[in-house]
Amino acid sequence: MGEVYKAQDTRVGRHVALKLLPESLASDTDRRRRFEQEARLAAALNHPNIMAIYDVGLDAHPPYIVAELVPGESLRAVIDRGPLPARRAADIAAQIGSGLAAAHAAGIVHRDLKPENIMIAPDGAVKILDFGVARMQTKAATADQTATIGQTAAGAVVGTAAYMSPEQARAEDVDYRSDQFSLGVVLYEMLSGRQAFARPSAVQSMSAIVEDDPPPIERPVPAQLRWILERCLAKERETRYESTRDLARELAQLRDRYTELTAATSSSQAAVARPRRRVPVHTVGVGLIAAAIIAWCAARLLTNPRAVDISQYQFTPFATALNEQFAPAWSPDGKSIAFLGRRSPSKLELFVQPANAPTAVVISGSDADVYQANGLFWSPDSRSIFYRCSFGGNQWGLCRIPASGGASALVQLHEIAGTISPDGQSLATFTYPEGKVLIQHPVGSAAQPYDPMPLKIESYYNSPWLSFSPDGRSIILGVALTGRGETSWLLPWPPARGRRVFPQTSDLHNTPQWRWLPDSRHMIFSEAAALYMADLASQTYWPVLAQDHSAGGPSISPDGSRIAYVPNLSHADLVAVPLGGGPVNDLLTSTRTYQMADVSPNGQQIVYVTNLRGAADVWISSLAEGWQRPLVSVGDVKLGGDSAQFLMTPVFSRDGRRVAVVAKMASGTRIFTVFTSGGTPVEATGDKHGFEMTPAWSPDGNWLVYRSLQGLKSKMMKVRPGSGEPPVELGEYSGSAVPAWSPTGEWIACHRSRDGKLVLVSPDGQTVRALGGDEGPVAWSRDGKKLYQVQMSAAALIEFDVASGQALKLRDLTDDLRPYSSMSPGLMAALTGDGKSLVYAVNRPRQEIWMLDGVQTPRPWYRRLLP
Repeated sequence: MGEVYKAQDTRVGRHVALKLLPESLASDTDRRRRFEQEARLAAALNHPNIMAIYDVGLDAHPPYIVAELVPGESLRAVIDRGPLPARRAADIAAQIGSGLAAAHAAGIVHRDLKPENIMIAPDGAVKILDFGVARMQTKAATADQTATIGQTAAGAVVGTAAYMSPEQARAEDVDYRSDQFSLGVVLYEMLSGRQAFARPSAVQSMSAIVEDDPPPIERPVPAQLRWILERCLAKERETRYESTRDLARELAQLRDRYTELTAATSSSQAAVARPRRRVPVHTVGVGLIAAAIIAWCAARLLTNPRAVDISQYQFTPFATALNEQFAPAWSPDGKSIAFLGRRSPSKLELFVQPANAPTAVVISGSDADVYQANGLFWSPDSRSIFYRCSFGGNQWGLCRIPASGGASALVQLHEIAGTISPDGQSLATFTYPEGKVLIQHPVGSAAQPYDPMPLKIESYYNSPWLSFSPDGRSIILGVALTGRGETSWLLPWPPARGRRVFPQTSDLHNTPQWRWLPDSRHMIFSEAAALYMADLASQTYWPVLAQDHSAGGPSISPDGSRIAYVPNLSHADLVAVPLGGGPVNDLLTSTRTYQMADVSPNGQQIVYVTNLRGAADVWISSLAEGWQRPLVSVGDVKLGGDSAQFLMTPVFSRDGRRVAVVAKMASGTRIFTVFTSGGTPVEATGDKHGFEMTPAWSPDGNWLVYRSLQGLKSKMMKVRPGSGEPPVELGEYSGSAVPAWSPTGEWIACHRSRDGKLVLVSPDGQTVRALGGDEGPVAWSRDGKKLYQVQMSAAALIEFDVASGQALKLRDLTDDLRPYSSMSPGLMAALTGDGKSLVYAVNRPRQEIWMLDGVQTPRPWYRRLLP
């Protein structure tokens, strides 16, 4: 269907596959429809095991698809050389299953999976091709529809006869489980070297699919692989896999643990019997008892010492009265827990609640504001609490307040992480922006740098962490270094030569907030939706609690028996707030999170970040037609062999054809661009600093402006994406919001680093105009004469007249309409197509503090022999 050429894409300098629909076929309505369907559905999928679509031209003459050029050979050519080894067949099937799982998650059923549509690259990577007969949704067939091979209407027989599912052969409605059957047929052919239902004619093959079982495979096949194959080839789809993701996961586990699983299976099979001499009965009895004892001891010793026994877990709600309560901290005497909370969305307060009481009291006063903290901590005598505070203006840092309430005292300026020694004599802090670890010894004396430091901190991000060990002999420092990712360091106390610990944590999403257990060897930290335990001696860590929502902010009781943690049940919605008054419209809302949204210039589409499939992916929706699909997933973005951890701040180009997006990698953040029709993301900047944020397009689409972290300063840069040219520096700018380039190209709206105020900067960086406002997100009017801001400090919509600089309040906002982003910088706002409303994300908070009892450290070998 069409002609395919190897071509050179001169825009980005890569070879591609160019598929054209010749005039002789373009006039065929069915051919053209299938061509367009392949383009649209394949472009909706971004996955390493699906051929990427870079660009489409459906209105061009002739219509074209620009796709990934996949080297190698088809699976058909591989099978034609003979059956594949079981391990290789499992690997190929696992990759096919992974690609199908992504398609099915997007609501797409392939319907024509066969060896001819699967490519094997020289490195073994698998690519699924040809979505020409795929469909986005299904409907039940009517009785009068004719079943003919090649039709694509619902209720028709679609696909290649030998690889159809029974429901396809019967012209019934199909779903994702039909692809599972086809994968089973392909897997059977890889293992046996022949088709499972080969017959002289297509009709006979279809009949065999419905009625017959495939011939036995006449070679040894691991039991696990045989079970997977039998389940895929089940005649009734209800007995296949409930989720293709589960199928892909089982295949991947078999592939990754092939030797271990197949060896276990082989060892369990009976060996050939050998003649044995008679043994007295009493000897047999003693031998059996001894063998049983040995087996029991071996089982005890061989049991994974880190295995989690969740039957011992007990969960108890602790602080649930507010919509938001988080950052718990146990007092050293074990009697109370301090935490942060909000009785109103705009004010953060410090609470203390006895461990055996149902209510908390507020201890923070009006003399100092509470900052959102990296972590509270107590004085060793349990009489005082340390927290991050602000006294107005730029005077902020670490404060100390009596646990019973009272006046706060500033202890250390510009502290962003702190810890106190168990004897109360030494205070360690990490200060901003220098990135230094300072020591007050004794507490209250002039702070001195920790020396010798085992690392040089030139540029860092995320939230650093410090914590004294319970024995007072060391401090653990967690800090994300640009270009190196998350790092942790053990600093001896008194100061001596330190060392790096847990190097495998470099690919974590966030800096671990290490919480020590009483033995000064084990620690607890949170990552994504799980709590982990770490062993300093073995330099390993493993999950002890995994949930379907975030489990963070752990704090351990002094005796190590209880963990206070925060189940985060919050989510974010996208709303459209009218500029001049009127009701607020919910655009996207569910129990999942939608945030960081941009509206296309024509107002027809919206792009945003969501965790609908678990990870923070970028999706695109049609405001006019109501559909939504993934545009860029974390697995689509590769850099140096690593995939992205999460995605941020997607923005449309002015022509609506491209989206720029920030990808958080293990070593930093990078900006990529991707076509809205889909395809493989392309790195945009070539910036060597390794930390890029908040892209915004110029009106002509030739430039991207963004922020780059260079050392300890945030610089605004501009670059021609994909050109390979070096970026141009425009000045030092910062803030929590994404900049916005005016439609006329005259100004870039961004925030000043020193005070967070809104400014206009010329594209050459030479002219700067101050507007005021605060760090809230901004959006331009269509004509570029007005700039709108959703202000954070006093929640309101503000209109700035660009010519005069005058500000006009359009409407006040309630606290629940303050703009929100779970990542910083990440605040965004966009104008709707009619120019009458602003679209942005709002938070629907629900954070509680719960108690977890029953988590245990690994037992030594001699204790594992005890019941």
